[in-house]
Amino acid sequence: MERKYFFLSLAFFFLIFRLHASAQTGSPLTLSEIMFYPGETNGEFVELYNTSSTDTIDISGYKIKYYTSSPNILTSFIGGTKLSPGQFAVILQGSYDYYGGIYKTLIPANAIILKISTNNFGSSGMSNSTGRDVSLLNGADSILDTYSYTADNSAGYSDEKIILSKNNEPGNWKNSTVINGTPGFKSSVIIMPHYSRGSLVINEIMYDPGEGNSEYLEFFNASEDSIQLSGFQVNVGSASKYKMTTIFFLLPPKEYFVLSASSSIFNIYPNLTPGGMITISGTTSLSLLNEGTVIVLKDSYGTTIDSVIYTPAWHGKNVVTTKNKSLEKLNPKFDSNTLSNWNTCVSSEGGTPGRQNSIFSQNITRESTATVNPNPFSPDGDGFEDFTVINFELSAQLSQVRIKVYDSQGRLVRTLIENRLSSSNNSVVFDGMDDSAKPLRIGIYILLIETVAAGGGNVEVIKLPVVIARKL
Repeated sequence: MERKYFFLSLAFFFLIFRLHASAQTGSPLTLSEIMFYPGETNGEFVELYNTSSTDTIDISGYKIKYYTSSPNILTSFIGGTKLSPGQFAVILQGSYDYYGGIYKTLIPANAIILKISTNNFGSSGMSNSTGRDVSLLNGADSILDTYSYTADNSAGYSDEKIILSKNNEPGNWKNSTVINGTPGFKSSVIIMPHYSRGSLVINEIMYDPGEGNSEYLEFFNASEDSIQLSGFQVNVGSASKYKMTTIFFLLPPKEYFVLSASSSIFNIYPNLTPGGMITISGTTSLSLLNEGTVIVLKDSYGTTIDSVIYTPAWHGKNVVTTKNKSLEKLNPKFDSNTLSNWNTCVSSEGGTPGRQNSIFSQNITRESTATVNPNPFSPDGDGFEDFTVINFELSAQLSQVRIKVYDSQGRLVRTLIENRLSSSNNSVVFDGMDDSAKPLRIGIYILLIETVAAGGGNVEVIKLPVVIARKL
């Protein structure tokens, strides 16, 4: 008889347990965002969401339980308690100054703002170094929902639930893609699209900047649509990780974006401006080693979008010094790990962050051509046609170029360029002076343009007449 009552009691216990579990899983309330590692301008918060399409829920007496070495139950929220269908409630730490803090402008008016009755979640706040469990309890202290976070966030970034109607398995939560999280809004990770490999590419690398300059990486949107950069991450080497941006940022197609270690970059490249298509990491460097390293670009889902393992050997063989000279792609749509697609920047500034690469080549099969304009020209100092411009388009993507000027007797009178590394499209100004900076006489001169394709050894020669004239 005692054994019978024992089994009946045991069965009753399991029935009560199942009903209790059913009540937990059947609640339309869910934890939807946790800010456990706030930055300097924000505080900890827990966000709730009512997934019901019909029921308003009174959360009077509900609690947040944060597990530490000594579990704490934080008592009822302070503020409004009616949570409508599809509505968010944001529970701020009790010590946070909402009216003087950043969340006053971030949280939408249709969200409920609540505070816990103690100063912090836990004795001194949530742990940002060790993972913990955060639970939502009803007025009877029954657990309605639990999320176990892992401490892998940067300061100021929350954990967000992706699909609010699903369970809290790890794959349904991600780090927010924007600073300060999205309290009271749909998670930033919900609206992030998937991108294909090669849609955003690594296009320029400054790994050995000169004095007053900064290490930087340039990226190019090679796709036909805008790319949302929030959530993108750049991994350099085995340990360094950098966020592309801390805000929602749409990069238009065929546009450039720059990640720089320091704001000193603005002093070197005037086309860059604070608040433009650039992120300053605020670090001493981007860990871009002079001997080369691996760079991996990942989207918000952790998918590799582009990667490159650069080496100093990618610089031009005839470049005397590579200090403060970036590595540039000849064409951003070509493969990132092909040696022939990289070479030394030929810009006088040493780099071209935020604009087309100095060695860019669109067409690698055309014949080399050159033009001179104006021709004749009159270098007499009157301000009218005192110079002529030699424009040349080369068949090779990158060449060593030499341009010399000969008089009608075949004597060399001026060397304009001597073994200069040049892209396929370039221009040189001729001022009508000889190598001693003396004006050349009026007459017909011959331009001799000699090019040697970098890496290929193919030699091309172009000859053009140029006429110097003056007023009689």
